Amino acid sequence: MALKEEEEVGASSGRSEIASIVPEDDQAPFWAVVLAFATLYVVWGSTYLGIKVAIETMPPFLMATARFLLAGMVLYGLARARGATKPTGSQWLHSTIVGGLMIAGGNGVVTFAETWIDSSMAALIIASGPFFMTLFGWWGGVQERPTWRVWLSVIGGFLGVGLLIGTGNGSVTNSFLGYGLVVVAVMLWTFAAVYSKRNPLKINVWLQSGMQMFCGGLVCLAAGAALGEFGDVDVAAISARSWWAFGYLIAMGSLAGFTSYVYLLKHRSPSAVASHAYVNPVVAVGLGWLILGETLTLGGILGSGVILVCVFELLRRK
Repeated sequence: MALKEEEEVGASSGRSEIASIVPEDDQAPFWAVVLAFATLYVVWGSTYLGIKVAIETMPPFLMATARFLLAGMVLYGLARARGATKPTGSQWLHSTIVGGLMIAGGNGVVTFAETWIDSSMAALIIASGPFFMTLFGWWGGVQERPTWRVWLSVIGGFLGVGLLIGTGNGSVTNSFLGYGLVVVAVMLWTFAAVYSKRNPLKINVWLQSGMQMFCGGLVCLAAGAALGEFGDVDVAAISARSWWAFGYLIAMGSLAGFTSYVYLLKHRSPSAVASHAYVNPVVAVGLGWLILGETLTLGGILGSGVILVCVFELLRRK
């Protein structure tokens, strides 16, 4: 994929934001499209499990710090090597705001929340993202006023989230703090996407993605320091499977997953790519059950079902 110096969409500034790009063609090789969709569905759906395993023996915010600093430097370095212009101070400020809200506030907070809740529960709550995007996008002036049918999907989705949280999950300590943090993370991610869409930058998408990951990683570093996580670091005590999960999150979750996402948006419709919003939670629940023995209560199953049906209906109508 060729780098575009004048791309006006901030990469990694939100899955909803990037989804506004109009696909340029449909001539992509069939095998490449299938591989990209498989990566998007499976890899992004598996990152919740990867986070859960990584933080078994790693402090959550410091793990997120290392993950995004490394991934950000790789993307930034590749973009600059391919000819991307050196960013200005104002572009760094923009990336700090978006990266702080989205990478640290979104992903970093989810990583922290998974110390209390199952990975599958986190994924199911995050599936409510399209509902928040519908509301915040409307309030922020980047989307049209929702129709009554869209309102039904949004309200139904939030009821599903309430049912999911209210019934909890029997396999770990039911922590409303953890659930609440995931909801806050979704809101921060969506707010950052709307902010970036209202304030677009004429900058290479890969360069900006690396900048936002790097800045978000620095915010995660500050959060980890404030929570005293440096005192919890014991490199010798980090398990092999946590190291494997950490490497997977960098290579597959941050690099391969994002690359596949941008590739698909170039060659397929945004609505088709947005299907990951209701596929990722299914993958996360399946992997959580298969590998970590996570389970859902009857209420959790009903709540997650309501969320996924409403997300499907919302994306179908949009």
